[in-house]
Amino acid sequence: MYDPLHDRSPGPNQPYPTSYWHAHSAPQWPDCPTALPEHADVVVIGAGYTGLNAALELAEAYQQKVVVVEANQLGWGCSSRNAGFAMPGTGRLGYSAWKKRCGESVAQGIQAEYQQAFARLERHLSACPEQLQVQRGGYLKIAHRQRAVAELNQQYHALCQYEPDTRWLDRDAIQARVKSPQAFAAIHFPQSFGVNPLLLLASVARQAAQAGATLVEHAPVQNWQTLANGMHQLTTAKGVIQAKKVIIATNGYTPNHLHPSIHGRSLPVLSSVLVTRKLTEAERTAIGVQPHELVMDTRTLKYYFRLLPDGRMLFGGRGAIRGRDAEKPRYTKHLLAAMAQTFPALTALSQEAPAYSWSGWVAVALDDYPRIYSPAEGVYTSMGYCGAGVTFTQLAGQRVAQLAMGEKMPDLPFYQSQLPKFPLPQLRRLGQWLYYQIQSRF
Repeated sequence: MYDPLHDRSPGPNQPYPTSYWHAHSAPQWPDCPTALPEHADVVVIGAGYTGLNAALELAEAYQQKVVVVEANQLGWGCSSRNAGFAMPGTGRLGYSAWKKRCGESVAQGIQAEYQQAFARLERHLSACPEQLQVQRGGYLKIAHRQRAVAELNQQYHALCQYEPDTRWLDRDAIQARVKSPQAFAAIHFPQSFGVNPLLLLASVARQAAQAGATLVEHAPVQNWQTLANGMHQLTTAKGVIQAKKVIIATNGYTPNHLHPSIHGRSLPVLSSVLVTRKLTEAERTAIGVQPHELVMDTRTLKYYFRLLPDGRMLFGGRGAIRGRDAEKPRYTKHLLAAMAQTFPALTALSQEAPAYSWSGWVAVALDDYPRIYSPAEGVYTSMGYCGAGVTFTQLAGQRVAQLAMGEKMPDLPFYQSQLPKFPLPQLRRLGQWLYYQIQSRF
């Protein structure tokens, strides 16, 4: 599997993963030209949620000649590999942490940004003939052990100020909805919902193309030069293109040395997902999970799951550390064992090979939240969502496009500083391994 820290380029001509989404979706894709234009006002690198939303904004609101170059097929990265959890947040910091760091007004401003992200997501849902296969019912954050209940309850009381519709579920209440020995209490976030991430990606791609953006597939950037006149010249597998402005929207799939201004400023981390066969009626009754609810636990290295519209269980968590290890059977076995521990009623199912399994790279920021900023003259980027970007990337793409056009950004931490560089970035993987060893004990 492609590894951003070791492989020079993720493409071209790499197929989509053999995921449930690709096997059970028939999205309507826009036409993608085979030829790469020689010039553009703005080049966007990466045709995922961020890049396509940026292209849509640039073409629709600013009438820019925008060209999106994608290393493989549209949405080849995590935009089509994620679990489809649309939630109010990004990064790893909650409202209480923001309030403590930056004050009440900033926390309120971040809550307002999340609402704008949801509004943009609803636009993409409306533009999708299948309505993204939406499953509305909210998100359950579950205390996976008794010792986690008190802290989760504190989070709930702090959340009520910002998300007043959240509800507290004690052990009896959560056991009525999730029959698991690892469910001691929960917070219910009613605004959250599940989507088909591939259909979401296709919806944004169609809108961007209809607005006038040019989407070029199988065109990984092989060389980047900044010319004496300030133009950026990108050599790709499809040819050479020049532009005054470039947006980097590759997030966890960013090659290690794509551009020196962002080198060492994020850690690509693998998240793995499996999807089972369809559960029997007895199995569904035994676990109690409803198909309209998203579930995640309180572990630092979280497990997350949902029942898909056709009755299959999607279960995800951390994957391998290196790309070359991603498809080793032990990581799938680890997830299956975690599923059986979460739901002993599915122990027999955990002995079967899953119907689908795949992995994707997410980008982790050193200080746990993303940035939308300009790291160099004429270069703009949005990255570091820490695996929580399905909703926020819809707005982040719009914001990075606005930044590229000289608009003033909201006075919020996402937009006011650059991603911090990891100390000794060449040792990021060693630090990740040590962190996993420590956290796996909990």
